[in-house]
Amino acid sequence: MPYFGVSTGIGGFLVSAPYFGALLGAYTFAPLADKIGRKKSIISGLAGYGVANAFAALASPSYWYVFFIARFVSGFFLIMVMVQPFAMLEEFLPVKSRGRITTFLASGWPAGTLLAVAAVYFILPKFSWQGVILISSVIALIYIIPVQFLLNETPYFLVGAGKQREAKETIRKISRGKIQVPEGVTLYTVNVKRGSLKELFRKDLFRYTLLIFGANVAFSLGYWGLFAWLPVILVDRGISFLDTILYIAIGAVAEFPGYLIAAYLEEKKKLGRKWVMAIFLGASGIATFWLAFSYTLTDVMAAIIVLSFFNLGAWGVWDAWQPELYPSNIRGTLMGWVGGAQRISNAIAPSLFGVLVALAIIGFTGIIVIVAVALWITIVFIYGLRETLNVPLDEAVNINSNIGGVQGK
Repeated sequence: MPYFGVSTGIGGFLVSAPYFGALLGAYTFAPLADKIGRKKSIISGLAGYGVANAFAALASPSYWYVFFIARFVSGFFLIMVMVQPFAMLEEFLPVKSRGRITTFLASGWPAGTLLAVAAVYFILPKFSWQGVILISSVIALIYIIPVQFLLNETPYFLVGAGKQREAKETIRKISRGKIQVPEGVTLYTVNVKRGSLKELFRKDLFRYTLLIFGANVAFSLGYWGLFAWLPVILVDRGISFLDTILYIAIGAVAEFPGYLIAAYLEEKKKLGRKWVMAIFLGASGIATFWLAFSYTLTDVMAAIIVLSFFNLGAWGVWDAWQPELYPSNIRGTLMGWVGGAQRISNAIAPSLFGVLVALAIIGFTGIIVIVAVALWITIVFIYGLRETLNVPLDEAVNINSNIGGVQGK
């Protein structure tokens, strides 16, 4: 990084700092969502990210380690904002539309990609990279206001925390008074220890925990292994660097209908999470091979559009499916486990592929082939997971305990 005058090796650590911070946060900070609540955890994540990121932007050229620490801390807090909204949203939604609406939530990813592209074009030339980082910090801090004043804590968390009255009041509010839980009725969820990482490995959840970990590592390899190198691959195909940004933006636009179609198929057509995700992953792998052997600009653009459509459509279904498989009292912990698995590929894949290319072990076409195979391997991992279409939360859990619901006193 020219600004700090450091070597390429140190520069690589500076770029990777948020990922390493997110990896630590996934296993230590994210489980707090099951202890302090979804709402408070998201607010703390926004606040920590906003403040730490601002310090990174203010780091002077002589203090690169300040930048590293600040970006590491920002990643530590950001992971909470990345994973917990999915758990939170699902705990508000009715069974018949839970998967569809949560899949829509994932479309915030391409929206962010387009904003990042806009920042490169309009903010970076005038205010440099510091300006981009500061603006992202301000946005995060401002967003705390609507989260605090417009969102309720979820009834599932409140019941797990023993707050029956607050849970019933929340149900009344979000149903606009249509649902009134009588005083003589007790709400309950699956009885497991709140916010305990150890609970993910209990006998009746152990297999799911390993399958989800493997699927996330493979799926993230199939995403980050390609998209982190996509600008370089496009340049290798004879496309100018500025034009690669346009290609990436067009790919991001293609992701939106991917989410919509995936959501429509999984619930409206009742294909379910497993089938839709398998179809989209399979098609994504085929599109990835198409890109590997595309050399004309038309073929490259078409392959990127198809790949983006299916790859991110599958991500939307996956983000909706995972929280449904675990009890409410450890759903936030599970999302940390998920985020950590993704960050492993997130941090390792770009560097690993870079080393392999530098040593002439594989070329860019080889990278794309590995990515396609990783996407297909993900299908093998998800095969062993339970379908959750039209299954209420906590009843989708294959666990030897009380099942969530209501009972008379």
